[in-house]
Amino acid sequence: SSNSIRETVQYIKEKIKEESSAERTINLFHCLNELNKNTLVEQMKKFQRSGKLSNEKLEPHQCSALAFMLLMTEEVLDEFDLKTYNTSAAGYQRLLPVVGNCRKAILNSCGLTEKTCEIVASALQSSNSPLRYLDLSYDSQGDSGVELLCAGLMSPNCKLQRLDLSYNNLGDSGVKLLCAALMSPNCKLQRLGLYSCGLTEKSCEIVASALQSSNSPLRDLDLSYNNLGDSGVKLLCAGLMSPNCKLQRL
Repeated sequence: SSNSIRETVQYIKEKIKEESSAERTINLFHCLNELNKNTLVEQMKKFQRSGKLSNEKLEPHQCSALAFMLLMTEEVLDEFDLKTYNTSAAGYQRLLPVVGNCRKAILNSCGLTEKTCEIVASALQSSNSPLRYLDLSYDSQGDSGVELLCAGLMSPNCKLQRLDLSYNNLGDSGVKLLCAALMSPNCKLQRLGLYSCGLTEKSCEIVASALQSSNSPLRDLDLSYNNLGDSGVKLLCAGLMSPNCKLQRL
């Protein structure tokens, strides 16, 4: 009956507002779509048409509607820049599933958490992932976040070629995890930005062994503003002299 449909729609809309998981929220929008009651998505389409999207302060549930809308477009987005939208940290989190439908994702300086890496890693492992360039600079990723990212990089489905993790306090332990991913036969990463990541000479030994790996596709590595020291640079040079090293820019 129309009454029970109305109640169901109301219940789903309330759930969308309460739900903290970005992925589960997208599933709830699929339910509304099936019921032909996706007024929240219609509202976002109106905002988009009127050009108000970048000015409006979006509530988290509106961000979910926008994410659903961007995921449902038939075309892959060339670029998705999270900072384009005016919302809270919770709103940014709701928009993250869109990384599964773009070639370039700019997620820098948005105060994102470990959960970010979980959603991004799952996008990288998706069989039809179009993602080639990912910017996670200034996002304070810890080891657990990097570990999740590395699982994505080592997936045979991952096509990522460029990753920027600059200004994250990764430290030597984070780089150790990254280098393990670089040595995976599935990793296609060609450019890696680690500008100002709190690295020391310890990282140089690990990076050098990654550069010497026959699997590493790395062509461009930025280690600027890290305290590598002379001994660290010597270790790096050993990696650069390897016949397997493909690095063209350091």
